[in-house]
Amino acid sequence: MKTLLATAAIILLPGAAMAADAIDYSTPTPAPTYEVAPERFGWDGAYAGVQAGYGFGELDPGDDPSGFLGGAHAGYLFQYGSFVVGPEFDIDASGIDSDDIDVDAIARAKLKAGFAVDRFLLSGTVGYAYAWGETDPDGDVSDGGLEVGAGLDFAATDNVIVGSDYMYHNFDDFDDTGSDASLHTVRARVSYKF
Repeated sequence: MKTLLATAAIILLPGAAMAADAIDYSTPTPAPTYEVAPERFGWDGAYAGVQAGYGFGELDPGDDPSGFLGGAHAGYLFQYGSFVVGPEFDIDASGIDSDDIDVDAIARAKLKAGFAVDRFLLSGTVGYAYAWGETDPDGDVSDGGLEVGAGLDFAATDNVIVGSDYMYHNFDDFDDTGSDASLHTVRARVSYKF
């Protein structure tokens, strides 16, 4: 029996030694790596900024005021997937004038809605615009009307947003003067996102 056990040990020992040599414990197996998708920019939150641009219009009967304008804006956006929506308020001091009318200021309360592709936002607006000015011979005048527009914004950084917009304003029978007025504005904007 002792001879049988010794013979079995002699036969099995080299095989066990070779099996132990086959496992290399000196180099650890690297852990699997996973790529993390870059985080997309989010448009949610409050923002405020400044704008400047040019405006031109038509006053019925027959006058075409034009000039520069600039001011400030503020708003808040909510993002649902790619859809973005929220209120925005702005006011511009205006140099839009002609022989018959001087537009001194325009304020707007509007709803902004659009679609975001990462750091780009294409949007439209609809709301209420109110304008103040002077006419000859009526003196100080002011009135409100419809505003519709479109814009494109780009998030240059996580906090700085640059963009531009176009707006159309319609004032029927401006301040009971008997004149219908329409006004177009094109502006460049810079906003800080909080």
